[in-house]
Amino acid sequence: MRIGVITRNPQSFATSRLIKALEDLGQEVISFRFNDIVTYIGNEVKLLVQGINITKELAAVVVRPLGRASLDQALLRIDLLYALQESGIRVFNRPEAIEKCSDKFRSLYTLRMNGVPVPTTIVTERSSLAMKSLDLLNSEAIVIKPMFGSRGHGSAMIRKKERDVLWELVRSLTYHRHVTYLQEFIRHGGVDLRIFVLGNQVLAAMYRKAPPSTWKTNIAQGGAPIRVDKLDPEVEAVALKAASILRCDIAGVDIAVVNGRPVVFEVNSQPDWRGLQSVYPDKDIAFEIAKYIVDSIKR
Repeated sequence: MRIGVITRNPQSFATSRLIKALEDLGQEVISFRFNDIVTYIGNEVKLLVQGINITKELAAVVVRPLGRASLDQALLRIDLLYALQESGIRVFNRPEAIEKCSDKFRSLYTLRMNGVPVPTTIVTERSSLAMKSLDLLNSEAIVIKPMFGSRGHGSAMIRKKERDVLWELVRSLTYHRHVTYLQEFIRHGGVDLRIFVLGNQVLAAMYRKAPPSTWKTNIAQGGAPIRVDKLDPEVEAVALKAASILRCDIAGVDIAVVNGRPVVFEVNSQPDWRGLQSVYPDKDIAFEIAKYIVDSIKR
């Protein structure tokens, strides 16, 4: 079979290992970027990459990752994934999963509506309404996040009593036509969990410990990975439910346990696994993902 990998950098840690694992399983792999695709709509619809109609030539497509994009580009990229899926090509993850997980508001809203515990959050376009709503957040500090983003980039934590600072940030966001996304600060002691879900099972899990200089636990922000060999059953159940609700075949679910209660921060539909792999030398994570993809196509 021929499998496409949509990636900005085929030499990156996760992507290069995934490509090799797919090739080791006997698959032909073609890597390309979203901006390599030309869509032809005439007597038929074609998605062309270097003259190849990928709607006819590929058995599956793996997205690694959606990438930074303008609104136009993001909409087009999701539309292209839907076009591939509607042509009978398996897309990992499904476009609806990537679409939901890329949008923090939609993913959080969807999880909460389906009974998954998430942090208390306020979202609004108006700075005055955001400031008036601060007391709805039952914490001394507030986290401001971008609606679209990953790896902790663009997030800031500010004490609620510093209203002048909060006002300047909120006003700046709304002035530039950004949505204000405010979330209660969950005191997790600088430690949370990244749970890697593959299919309907947990493939691997780790604690992420924040460095002394920040509250952020993201590995990309200097967080330290610590292997977890056995998850609490409730935490595992919440992680699997979150991935399932958002229809992710492959997911990195970020959870904090506060007062014995798991709270889902985010579900990443295109997770990296460098940190996980470093604490699981006995497990080839890329191979497990590749095998899952190949087996799914054959079913």
